[in-house]
Amino acid sequence: MATDLIKIDEVKVIVSSFPEIIGKNSDSVKRCNEAGQALLDTIQGEGMNELIDQAAADYLKKVNITIKNMDERRKPITQIFDRIRSFFTSQEREIDPKNSLSIPAKVLAKRNEYALYKYEQEKKRQKEAEERAKIEAEKANYRKAIEDSLLSYFSLYLSSKVAELQNIFSGLTYENFDRQAVGITIFQMDYPKSHFDKFCYESATYYLNKEIKNEIRKSVLEGKYEQYAQQYKSHLSSIRQDILDRIPSKRKELEELESIRKMDAAKAAKADEERRKREAEETAKQMAEIKKNEEEAKQATAMKAQKDAIGSLFDASAAVIAPPTTNAKVKEKIVVTHQQGFLEIFQMWWLNEGQSLPVEELEKIFKKMIGYCEKQANGKDQIHIQSKFIRYEAEVKAK
Repeated sequence: MATDLIKIDEVKVIVSSFPEIIGKNSDSVKRCNEAGQALLDTIQGEGMNELIDQAAADYLKKVNITIKNMDERRKPITQIFDRIRSFFTSQEREIDPKNSLSIPAKVLAKRNEYALYKYEQEKKRQKEAEERAKIEAEKANYRKAIEDSLLSYFSLYLSSKVAELQNIFSGLTYENFDRQAVGITIFQMDYPKSHFDKFCYESATYYLNKEIKNEIRKSVLEGKYEQYAQQYKSHLSSIRQDILDRIPSKRKELEELESIRKMDAAKAAKADEERRKREAEETAKQMAEIKKNEEEAKQATAMKAQKDAIGSLFDASAAVIAPPTTNAKVKEKIVVTHQQGFLEIFQMWWLNEGQSLPVEELEKIFKKMIGYCEKQANGKDQIHIQSKFIRYEAEVKAK
């Protein structure tokens, strides 16, 4: 508001009448209260009747006229005060950041826009870091799964060949010894490349596409055949050599059993059973050794995968706790997208705060809703809420 809208002379004239107006209004209040008190005394002494009720109605009409006259007398003063207050508040409003039309508000809006931009950039960075961490963790798990599956695939084949070699040795008899013993000497010590190439593994992943999975598989398989071939040959060679070293004693044992069989078949059968039991135990021991080596290798793989996963988690955590890049106060605001949402808001408020508030406080909060229900009760259809927690009381006022 411009300063020329407030005329100093006008203010002086109006303010100079202030004592007179105060005096008149004070007299009006005094006379009104005296008349009212006299009426109350009469009511207290005689009680209410039609004559006194009419006198009270006439008195209240005069009260309204008095209030109107007092309002007319004080209006020039209160209006000039309102204009003065409005002048000062309008000046303040021109630079108030809360006024969207003010220049400071526009400056603040730019700051908020920039803060929002930085906030969204930070959230985007955090999300990308978390996604990268999840991808790396899934890569590590997928790699471990392939390595474990490949190791089990190889170990199972190695175990079958160890068992096959042991079965040849265990199957030697007095009659077939020379013919079957040759099978131990010529037993294949090389790991077949064809078996390695038949390895196949696949599992569903969330973040990894086909190309990434193929790269991981290729990386895992690289150099593995050479490693397994060496391990295969070393293990089988050791077992075969151990068997070859025992061939002479095996021949002697079978010759002795044959001699015993000719004299005592039952004794020979028992001795042969004990021999087979010893050889079966030796085979089981070798199988257990292969299984142990497999488990140790899997544990090493698991430790590496866990280490990679922990590194990914650290990266994700660091991204989440990274300090904001600009000064900003961030708080979440509710945006209701459906009427049902208000019921859910009420439920949360009622369970956590509303139900513990006194009735008087709740009446203030629900004033508008209570007013609506009262309107329904006083309407044409007179709709009431039927509840043991609610009662309706008649409010009677004189017309």
